[in-house]
Amino acid sequence: MNYHIGTMLIEEHFDERDQCPLCRIKATVNDRLTEQYLGDGVMEDDTRKEVNKLGFCAHHYKKLFNSRSKIGLALQVSTRLNTVNSFIEPPKGTKQAQKQAEAILKLGTTCVVCKYLDEHMVRYYKTVAEVYKTVASFKDKLKKTHGFCLEHYAQLLKYSGYAGGKQKEYTGDLYELEASRMAVLGDGLHEFCMRHDYRTIGAPLSENASNALKTASKIFYGEQN
Repeated sequence: MNYHIGTMLIEEHFDERDQCPLCRIKATVNDRLTEQYLGDGVMEDDTRKEVNKLGFCAHHYKKLFNSRSKIGLALQVSTRLNTVNSFIEPPKGTKQAQKQAEAILKLGTTCVVCKYLDEHMVRYYKTVAEVYKTVASFKDKLKKTHGFCLEHYAQLLKYSGYAGGKQKEYTGDLYELEASRMAVLGDGLHEFCMRHDYRTIGAPLSENASNALKTASKIFYGEQN
């Protein structure tokens, strides 16, 4: 295997819980990466350069703010401020104002934590496929899950080539899991809507129907949203 990261997290989170296992892995990696931007290393030259260039998205800024080290965050924000200030100058006409506006708006589209989180997750998508290829027992473990959010289902398909000669079998198992998850959601939504028809209003709802809208949110947008 080319990617040896995260097999422990894969082993831990691919289980029978009714949650996307990749969402749970992502949450764990996210916490670990965010923590790295709270220690003494945040003012090392390489780290400062990256924070200065990319900054933090609103989600990770809030996560850092709610963590243990306000001074660590303040030092990094001071560094980022230098970059932001370099884009703020008196516009000399409409075209320059538009150009400056585009540059400033672009500043809000980058995040140093998101960058590394995305890179880590790509490695996990590849590793899941490689584990499927090399560990015979993982197929049964995969099939005991309840499927994935749409983003992670798509990402697993995207990197399914790392399953090698077992790619077709692997994508078939992924499809069956996701199709089953969507069918259960469809049944729950249908029951929920029918119970609000005047002819059946007040009838008790199954657990699947009661949770249908929450489940839809998790499937469409992921566990963390």
